Amino acid sequence: MAVMVQMSVKVPDVERFIATAKRFEPMMQEMGARNQGVYEDQNEPGMVTTISEWDSHDSMHEASEKYGDQFNSDAGTEGLEWETRIWERR
Repeated sequence: MAVMVQMSVKVPDVERFIATAKRFEPMMQEMGARNQGVYEDQNEPGMVTTISEWDSHDSMHEASEKYGDQFNSDAGTEGLEWETRIWERR
């Protein structure tokens, strides 16, 4: 079942995060992500969230296992606390 995945984190460098997300977009798409986007909170600069639709919760986890460490290293988010929400259509 397809799910929407929302992952949020407070980043020290928004532009670095966005550039990394764009660079990883094709890899995520190959693993089942669609309609990927990065958003920054207007009320809290540096708070970003990514939202993407995935073929399944499992495919998102598989991509996280494969690319998560490299993404965090490149994005400058190593050691930061992420909040993840998995949404399913009702």
